[in-house]
Amino acid sequence: MSAEVAYAPPPVPEPPKHFATLLIGIVLVVVGAILINQGMNVVQTSNALMVGIGLLAAGALLVFAGGSRVWPGKPLVNTALLASGIILLLAGGTQLAEDWGQAAYAVVLTLVGIVLIVIGVQIARQSWKKYVDR
Repeated sequence: MSAEVAYAPPPVPEPPKHFATLLIGIVLVVVGAILINQGMNVVQTSNALMVGIGLLAAGALLVFAGGSRVWPGKPLVNTALLASGIILLLAGGTQLAEDWGQAAYAVVLTLVGIVLIVIGVQIARQSWKKYVDR
């Protein structure tokens, strides 16, 4: 008897999961940017509110950067980032004293947008690292 080997088609390569995760991170960044834009659209009737929201957003990012110690081994830089972020948060709060209801809605949209951007960047960074390492 002859032993014949059945034909087996070559395996179909699966798309890397890391690439899909990278796209999810990018989408989160885009959605975060849209939410920040919507937060600014809510308060565009008042220049003081727009400045206040911008100061709060910048202050929150600086506090986050200083608190997460983005420059290890340089405590002075991290402390300066943290202090400047707190100062910007206080300045933003004084600008928002004009209309608290509208400002609170805009602040929530902006902060959720910032959180989505931070999460999206972290997801994209980790998946890019895994994608390159494979």
